[in-house]
Amino acid sequence: MEQDQTKIPNSEDPEKDVSDYGFFVQDGKYFSRTFTRNNEFYDSDISNFVMKSLFHLLNGTNNTRRIIFLQRSTGETYTVEIFTAEMKPDSFENVLRSNRCTFYGSATQLKKVFAKLMDEEKEAFIISEFGWIPAHQIFAFADAIFNNENQIIQIDEAGIIQDQDKRYYLPAFALSNLHNEDFKTERLYKYLPGTTDFATWSKLYFEAFGANGLIGILFLILAVFRDIVFDQVGFFPFLFLFGDFGTGKTSFADRLLFVFGRDTIGTPLYNATTIALNRLVSSRSNEIFYFKEYTNETDETAEDFILTAYDGAGRTTGIKSNDNKTKSFPIKSAMIFDGNHLPTSKSAILSRMILLNFENQTFTLEEKTAFNQLKKLSEEGFGMVLTEILCNRAEFLKSFKTVFSETTDKIKEEYSNLPERTINHVSLVYTALEILKGKLTFPFNSDQTLEILRKITDQQSEILLESSPVNIFWMAINFQIKKGLIIKYDESTPGTARTSHYRVKIDPSGYTLQIKFQPIYPFYTKYCKENNINLIGLSSLRMLLTSSSNKTFIHSNIRGRGQAYTDKVFGSCYQFMLTKIDDSFKIGDIDFSV
Repeated sequence: MEQDQTKIPNSEDPEKDVSDYGFFVQDGKYFSRTFTRNNEFYDSDISNFVMKSLFHLLNGTNNTRRIIFLQRSTGETYTVEIFTAEMKPDSFENVLRSNRCTFYGSATQLKKVFAKLMDEEKEAFIISEFGWIPAHQIFAFADAIFNNENQIIQIDEAGIIQDQDKRYYLPAFALSNLHNEDFKTERLYKYLPGTTDFATWSKLYFEAFGANGLIGILFLILAVFRDIVFDQVGFFPFLFLFGDFGTGKTSFADRLLFVFGRDTIGTPLYNATTIALNRLVSSRSNEIFYFKEYTNETDETAEDFILTAYDGAGRTTGIKSNDNKTKSFPIKSAMIFDGNHLPTSKSAILSRMILLNFENQTFTLEEKTAFNQLKKLSEEGFGMVLTEILCNRAEFLKSFKTVFSETTDKIKEEYSNLPERTINHVSLVYTALEILKGKLTFPFNSDQTLEILRKITDQQSEILLESSPVNIFWMAINFQIKKGLIIKYDESTPGTARTSHYRVKIDPSGYTLQIKFQPIYPFYTKYCKENNINLIGLSSLRMLLTSSSNKTFIHSNIRGRGQAYTDKVFGSCYQFMLTKIDDSFKIGDIDFSV
């Protein structure tokens, strides 16, 4: 029960109300008027309460909601939230009984009461998701919004926000839901301004986490404007935090998540279904989600979720309807993953990530001091940090396309050896700094950023190179040669051509590696299984090895033989270029024992 200071008054003109609506209000009850044959009348109470529709809540469907204020004749008041579908005698009776109210008039009389309520109610839009709401150009918390005038506006006790000519309804802290446990988690996402500005927060974060902290700060900015980034480039990279236990991965992520609120905690990947992951990430826009403990045993459906999430695609599911409609759960927020295993079992996953290495288990006094201060300040909240970033949305939107294009051209010149996807990721991170370095106070400059990005991407490129399917194949074959399982053709014994697996051919043009692919393939699968690496099917691997993108493959000019070459000595085989450096050989970038 809630007491309300504004009671519903008696009808000022009962005669007029009877004429206009068919009832009037007196002493906290509805009364109807009955006329006799002699044109006389008598009034009868038809309820032990009166009510008012405070707000009609629009949610984009035909079954909208309403906030109803109930006032019993004995003075108690209640605020309830109901669906429009409940505004019929049988359903509404349950609502009334739950609040000790009774309507003992006719169904027609109740409809007349509803008609008057709807004539007098105000409309408000339901905000059912948090983060950036593009339809209204606001950033929503559980108890406040940040509008396009760069203002924070808090809810009133009904959960309503009046923003110029619009009203919004945020249900978690509304009077009608104060005791509703369904909103317990959402209430953690309240706006906590704190006393920390962006300059102070970023300085402490950089001091606490160093080079990784620089990437984290710029990744946060990209996340806050993810919709702009994604609309322009069609993808959004992830962060992957790699390192052993106790190296600071969780602390790094937590201090970023606290910028958005107190309910944004890490979700273990092993404990979540793909459906749950999609629902979670699609529930908020322009925020960060944190998924913990990625391993090479991570469920394949979770890996597929990661692969498609990079391109913004989420799960699509059917809904019960006569027209086979579907509902989509698009990815609308940034993501951070962590693990003490690199995601090398699928190189496509690692290529979609920016890899941050956490290797220290001991920290300097400066790092500890900065982190402890950051942790203490987080108790008050970092809302001011977020809103300071949000104030620059117009500038980010105006400048992103041009600055990203210019930055990409610059990065391509300096990082010409990097894969295109990695160049794009580096360019995005650097673009965030270049757009806002005149608007926000950063604890680092452009040169420091480029230096750190180069170090991080060089390390990741090396790992990516090692984890590509073609390179894994050569590492597997090289390993099995060293173990003596794969047999080299013996030039002194020509009859061994049928039983051998490979041959090194030497001629004036250089060194050529010839392999019999099908007999060698089982040794590759054995290596992958023993090392928990996702293996590629025989036909798919053959296509990768012989594709034009594989610069070491020597294409056959013999018609009707596909890509295979028929050697007079060794027979049908595939040929690859070997490079001799001093006393060792390489095939591409992989050391090879011959």
